[in-house]
Amino acid sequence: MSKPSPEYDVVIVGAGPAGGTLANLVSKRKAYRVAVFEARPWESLWGKPCGDAIGEHHFAERGIPKPQGEAVLQRIEGMEIYSPKEDVVYKVYGEGYTIDRTKFGQQLLKEAMDNGVEVFTKTHVSRPIVEDGYVRGVVVNTGDGQPVEVRAKITIDSTGSSGPLKRYYPSDWPIAERLNPKDTDIAYREIAYLDYDIERPEYIRIYLNQRVAPGGYWWFFPEGRNRANIGLGVQGGMGYPHPREIYQRELMKRPEINRYVKLVSAMGAVVPTRRPMDSLAWNGVMVIGDAAFTVNPVHGGGMGYAMEAAYWAAKAIDEAFDKGDYSVETLWTINRGFMPTIGAKQAALEVTRAFLQRLSDDDIQFIMEKRLVSEEDVDLLGRKAELDQSVVERITGALGDLVKIVRAAGRPSLLMRLKDMADTMKKAKALYQRYPESPKDLPPWSREVRELIEGFKKRIGAL
Repeated sequence: MSKPSPEYDVVIVGAGPAGGTLANLVSKRKAYRVAVFEARPWESLWGKPCGDAIGEHHFAERGIPKPQGEAVLQRIEGMEIYSPKEDVVYKVYGEGYTIDRTKFGQQLLKEAMDNGVEVFTKTHVSRPIVEDGYVRGVVVNTGDGQPVEVRAKITIDSTGSSGPLKRYYPSDWPIAERLNPKDTDIAYREIAYLDYDIERPEYIRIYLNQRVAPGGYWWFFPEGRNRANIGLGVQGGMGYPHPREIYQRELMKRPEINRYVKLVSAMGAVVPTRRPMDSLAWNGVMVIGDAAFTVNPVHGGGMGYAMEAAYWAAKAIDEAFDKGDYSVETLWTINRGFMPTIGAKQAALEVTRAFLQRLSDDDIQFIMEKRLVSEEDVDLLGRKAELDQSVVERITGALGDLVKIVRAAGRPSLLMRLKDMADTMKKAKALYQRYPESPKDLPPWSREVRELIEGFKKRIGAL
């Protein structure tokens, strides 16, 4: 393996969906000197296990190459959401793919390398270089036992949910924020060939069941006619059994699952399920992907949001080099782009996630059976993170006795919690849509966000 140079314009630590996409994007712009350091070998790029599904719109909107050839396992037309009893099914339409993550990650990096980006796999970054309030690069272990300083004008931290570089950032930097275990899902999935042809392989399937997947859900995502990605996630920090144990105990009893011909892969991971960090940038550094918590808090999908963060990081890099200024004031471009759009959606969906985690299977079954929240409402929630006021009005009008039923069971009113959720989601979106224009205005805004979301969680017993 060749050795890295002592200095680059941009250093990217981590070549997953965020880092790999950014490398691809910046390689097509100006003649930047870019190095990518990735701990995994080339053969297991993007190796974090997940459902491997992504919506097509992310590529069209941001100029990111679509998966091609063997990277595409299945074209997706929509999603089916199953009630706890599995007798009610919502269909939500939307085009996308299930992909071979490694092949797609290689596709993006090959194009970047063709454009001059230097990629170093099986290479560990031990720490950032922090000097005079700036990140000035990283210390790299290349395998020969000799740590090497690699300096850069801009460093990108895309190191995943564990965020190993964060421990070295000053604690008063917003990008040093660590992940609360309760704001995670512990996920486990297996990919297997099955001994039958899957019906409707163009639909991915999500099953809501608090007994099987407490605080999360389980999924069945086809990857072709007779292969599927099957897994579940449970809320972290709650003492629930490991999802691998639940998988073996619950899912392997199901007739559509316990028919393996060949097991391809079995892996687990920690997935953030909260709003993004209050800032994705500081002096000389930007944090993107799982390290910045840029994941959909409801379903844990991170590839699309990682690509969105990479898109705005590329914009900030261009502006910084145009000005010759790599301070947080210039890199704030990533926040101005990401926070009022994707950040607002994530914040609202964090409220939704907290609400859903406090529902019982009976609550979920009841809502879906009565179509109190319709498929159109679910679609709106997924696309815009909004729950229309008409939902609450519909429930109130259709079921005047619901409050009595819920109170008789000794629980708070489902209706009032639902209305509180809808109101808090709107307030959260509004806060992010007026995201601070400069770093000096961040502290009061951050306090307001925390008070809003933590206040809601306290009211529903989620803290």
